[in-house]
Amino acid sequence: MRIPMVDIDALDDELRVIVAKWQALGGDPNFICTFGRLPETLKRFLPFYSPLVRKGLIEFRTKELVRLRLAQLNQCHY
Repeated sequence: MRIPMVDIDALDDELRVIVAKWQALGGDPNFICTFGRLPETLKRFLPFYSPLVRKGLIEFRTKELVRLRLAQLNQCHY
């Protein structure tokens, strides 16, 4: 079973601004559109999650390669 994504236009104003910033940094809006079904939870989660993805000692490219490899190993098609 797949969880349908929320259309960007259906997100509230605050989440649409977050999507625009995320895309400007090269981020994929699908994460926000998938978890946009729980907007208040998502808004609380993003300040925690974003620094983990975008900042730190390990460069973003390496983190992304690890995520892709883990997805491949787990046969995740997303």
